[in-house]
Amino acid sequence: MNILKDRAVWIVLVLILLFGASYMLLIDPERVDKMDSIVERDDTRIADVNEVKELFDRLDLKLNGTKQHLANLWDKTENHIKTYDARVDSINNAFSQVDLKIDKIMRDMKKGFDDLEDALADLEDDISSVKTTTKRDFRKVNVKLAELEESIKNINTRLDEDE
Repeated sequence: MNILKDRAVWIVLVLILLFGASYMLLIDPERVDKMDSIVERDDTRIADVNEVKELFDRLDLKLNGTKQHLANLWDKTENHIKTYDARVDSINNAFSQVDLKIDKIMRDMKKGFDDLEDALADLEDDISSVKTTTKRDFRKVNVKLAELEESIKNINTRLDEDE
């Protein structure tokens, strides 16, 4: 039985070697080709990843530049807003001063018109008083004139009688 055992071992060993050789010759090249194609695809993917990474880095740089540009624009805008607010405040102050001056002028004018109205009323009273006095004096003069005329008539009549 030793021989039978040895033969069985040798047959199994030969079969294993045949299967190993057939695997190496038939199946393994296909696996190697698949692995080579996987390596090529990996290289392509690595190149694609590197390209995408490079594009991402460029985009990142571009966005950083845009961010800095926007920050500069924001700073300038804030400065313009502060300057504008300061100017608007100074203009508002100027308008407030003008409004105050106009109000003062209006008060002064109203006071002046009130004073003028009072002066005109006083003048009207004075004129009325003078008018009344003048009428009274004019009546006195007329009365005196009438008396003088009467006296002249009397004198003339006496003179005419005396002659």
